[in-house]
Amino acid sequence: MVKKSVLALIVILILLCGCQSQEEVEPAALEGEPFAIYLVGDSQITSPDLKNYALDKIPLNAVPILKTDDLVSYDWEHHGINLTEQAYARLIALFYSGLPSAGVPFVVVAYQEPIYAGGFWSPLSTLSFDGIVILQPFDPAGQTLYIQLGFPDEDAFTGADPRDNPRLQQALQDAGLIRE
Repeated sequence: MVKKSVLALIVILILLCGCQSQEEVEPAALEGEPFAIYLVGDSQITSPDLKNYALDKIPLNAVPILKTDDLVSYDWEHHGINLTEQAYARLIALFYSGLPSAGVPFVVVAYQEPIYAGGFWSPLSTLSFDGIVILQPFDPAGQTLYIQLGFPDEDAFTGADPRDNPRLQQALQDAGLIRE
């Protein structure tokens, strides 16, 4: 008799649990700047050194060199960043200030989460780089920079391409910047 009572109680509990309404929990809103590129805050860290650090352990400058408002659009297929005139001029000044041969390290951040690290790179550099590169543009009148795999070309890059990160894509979509 006790076994039947316990079994009946278990069946009733299961049925009651199944009858509860299933409220959908909305994901937490993503907060902060949707997109930003920060220079690394420690001048002793070079672009090739970035592989020795966990992304969340790389010290960043307090202010990003690029943020969402600096972008006109982002070409997701080719990873091209079309910048405002002011932002492009700021980056051209960085490039023409004389980049070290090992580049100037940066970290791409989406909603306050580091996504990947790379280096601003001069096409005159004699060093190859197995990482993400934003190459100095040849056309000072243009306003688009491309985020590339490896230097001098994609063959120098090994590993998975971090540029197709879903959080980054969501951030750029939220800001209305994706151009396909």
